[in-house]
Amino acid sequence: MFRLTLRNISRRKLRYALTAFAVVLGVAFLSTSFFLTDQLRDSFDELSADIGSDQDLIVRAAVPQDADRSIRVPVPEQILEIVNTEVPGIKTVAPFIRAFNVQPIFINSDGESEAVTTFGAPQFGVNYYEAGKLTQYFIVEGRSPVWTGPIEDESVIGEFALDVDTASDNGFVIGNTYQISSPSGNKTFELVGTANWRSPDENKATGATISIFETETAQTFLNRNIPLGDFGEIGTFDEILIEVEEGVDIPTVQNSLQTLLDGFTDQFASNFFALPEKQQDALTSYIDIQIEVVDSETITQENQDDFSQFIDILSNVLLAFAIIAVIVSAFIINNTFSIVLGQRVKELALLRALGATSRQVVQSVILEAVLIGIFASALGLVAGYGLALGGQELLESVGLGSDSGSLPIRSRTIIVAAVIGIGSTVVSSIGPANRVRSIAPVEALRDQPGLTPTSLSRRLIGGVSIACIGVIMLLTSIFKDSLSTAPQLTLLAAGALATFGGVYLLSPVATRPIANFLGLPIQKVFRMPGRLAKENAGRRPRRTAATAAALTIGLALVSMAAVVSDSLKATIGKTLDTSISADLFISSQGSFGPPTGFSSDLVTDLRIAAEENPELIDSTINYRFAFSGMTVADDYKDVVSTDLSLLSQHMDIDVAEGSINAQVPDGSDGVLLLHSDPAETNNFAIGDQVSVKFGGTREANLTIVGIYNNATLLGNWVVDNSTFEKYLPQTQDFFLSVLYSPLANTDEALGLVTTFTEEYPQLAVESQTEYRESVEAQLDQVLRIITVFLGLSLLIAVLGITNTLALSVYEQTRELGLLRAIGMTRRQVRRMVRWEAVIIALFGGILGVAMGILFGLAATAAIDTSIVSELSIPVRSVIQYLAISAIFGIVAAILPAYRASRLKVLDAISHN
Repeated sequence: MFRLTLRNISRRKLRYALTAFAVVLGVAFLSTSFFLTDQLRDSFDELSADIGSDQDLIVRAAVPQDADRSIRVPVPEQILEIVNTEVPGIKTVAPFIRAFNVQPIFINSDGESEAVTTFGAPQFGVNYYEAGKLTQYFIVEGRSPVWTGPIEDESVIGEFALDVDTASDNGFVIGNTYQISSPSGNKTFELVGTANWRSPDENKATGATISIFETETAQTFLNRNIPLGDFGEIGTFDEILIEVEEGVDIPTVQNSLQTLLDGFTDQFASNFFALPEKQQDALTSYIDIQIEVVDSETITQENQDDFSQFIDILSNVLLAFAIIAVIVSAFIINNTFSIVLGQRVKELALLRALGATSRQVVQSVILEAVLIGIFASALGLVAGYGLALGGQELLESVGLGSDSGSLPIRSRTIIVAAVIGIGSTVVSSIGPANRVRSIAPVEALRDQPGLTPTSLSRRLIGGVSIACIGVIMLLTSIFKDSLSTAPQLTLLAAGALATFGGVYLLSPVATRPIANFLGLPIQKVFRMPGRLAKENAGRRPRRTAATAAALTIGLALVSMAAVVSDSLKATIGKTLDTSISADLFISSQGSFGPPTGFSSDLVTDLRIAAEENPELIDSTINYRFAFSGMTVADDYKDVVSTDLSLLSQHMDIDVAEGSINAQVPDGSDGVLLLHSDPAETNNFAIGDQVSVKFGGTREANLTIVGIYNNATLLGNWVVDNSTFEKYLPQTQDFFLSVLYSPLANTDEALGLVTTFTEEYPQLAVESQTEYRESVEAQLDQVLRIITVFLGLSLLIAVLGITNTLALSVYEQTRELGLLRAIGMTRRQVRRMVRWEAVIIALFGGILGVAMGILFGLAATAAIDTSIVSELSIPVRSVIQYLAISAIFGIVAAILPAYRASRLKVLDAISHN
């Protein structure tokens, strides 16, 4: 039986080739995700170890383990003296400053100012120091920056160095002056050198932009000085790096230093309450500060965890799309085996007549699947490695990967690829193989035997039952308010799968009427070829449904994403039309990822301009954001701050209770606006005091003064800017809104605003219409990315249609010969096959789009109303998807139609 199995595969190489190719594509995509993410993980683990290896100890402000580390406050510079003088065993100390969103500005080829942007990598501003093994920046050309005077003096031009990659990629020239945008504003600096990060021989910045300043300059320009009015100011550092003397026990030094710093924080708190109220406000973020001393292993692990979060997200996304491709392949494999075994019934019956048991025949079929799976999995691994090398080049080009080279090949990758490739092939063949058991030896005597199909009545009962269960699960996930996010999404996904399973079982019942409906216009235009195409698509309903299922999956997912995206657009559009009074929006542009922050100097300048030009500008307000910036009952919340006294003039957030601009009550540290959903969930009411922690450590009691319904633009938790300035002073503006005066000349008002924003080329100034178009463009870009990833499953679906038509042409060879004999031309034969493919593809497209709309509406309804409040179906996109389905059918039919038209008439008539 083994030799017979090998002979069967070799005799039907072409029939199984497309099936194997579908598995190859699925396994290739799967293995590519493993190869790429393993390579990224190895590179970032090596980088993390390299970062931590140079420092024995690090002094910094502590944040809770689960807090976002970007809200960590700097440490007072007095600690540097303690570290330098009061602990024995310390060899070298280096104060370290690191600020985010520091963007050098250059003149591009069009002669316009342009800010340096990256593909998600950070843009740092740091201080330069030379401290033995603690040194991080190594000058390649030029020299290191030095102090040139107080940078706040407009006549002073400071100095900076730039990492070599940013300098070379953007045409920076040593000796020229450039504007640099930082948290404290824009300032002109002279470029005096270029540098490598972490190595004298190569730059290991992996796509980041690093602007390097002299330490005192960095403290001022990167906003690391805390002004105290008549009391001067307190300088700070983000971290203090320590090298311990050789032979000294590092944990001993760590414990001694920690004890000293604990005493410092206690003394700092005592001194705090002796200061006047204004100075206390400036230092509020430090009242609960906890200084910690950590070793290099801790730093390495934290960096690995941070990098791992990004890699895990990328890995999960790639794996999800790979699994979809494998599932689509499974439908094709199942359909192919059903068709091929149906064509081999006489052969298999002869085997039974010659003494083979039904078990041996089934084992032979499954063995075929195993061998095809092994071959396809091996090819898929090779193809996946090649794709991963291309992906590595792409990631390196945008600064997110290491130097090109070999990729790690883990045993896990090989095992998973083999299990998925072989397993999906075998599992998909089990159904057709089991139907082989029913073949009796007498079948060999029939002229046109075939496998016994599943009863349509059984399919009807099973399909309706499963589909009803799926719909009930979908409705439960939408309307069950008590469900948390994870169970709700799980129930939604399970409901979608059950609904698809039910529709798949029911689809053969609907195949014939839908095929007749789709084929009517084709029949009217193309006469006999159109009629035969319609009848061929409808006479084998199970085959047509199974062939279309692969396309149905891909289009269902694309359509679902389109519905969610269109609903988001509709929500934002309605908000802009009905709730927004502001005329201009200002935010960062150009960087991949969420908007980056910028200096509050801009809002200050625009407010001064409004005072000087009241006939043009009424007001400007700024918005700040802190991801996981606040905890409520130990639960991290994203929080937004703005100028609450002016908010109602710029937007209507549909206040249900209370007031937006209420005064801070006595005994409260600030006011809080709350969306109605968390207010209901937590049983909060107007006047309640909520105990929160900013940055996980800075305690405050906020009074709820307003509960609102529209959270589309502000989210669920909103405080006043004054609260952020006290508790999260390092947070930058990320958005501005500008309101024109009632009778303002809009062109003049816009011109006035742009005179200030010209200094910030990284910012976009947009009207309501432009802002809507910008948001819609971003959503369209996400949808295109999803479609590209799903493109592999759609390609596999096209292969499935091609495979089915090719097998059908082989099966109908005699019929085609007779049609040619009675006068059908080759062109008419091609038309018949082509339009049959179009009907099959449109059938799959209709089912896919219909289910995609259903799933999209369900997903949209399940999403929090603070994100999506409107339901919208993208009719234009739906029509496009159906048109694309027809095109897929035409493409899939090219080879089968050509082969059918080239059959020799006499050979075809005599075919058996």
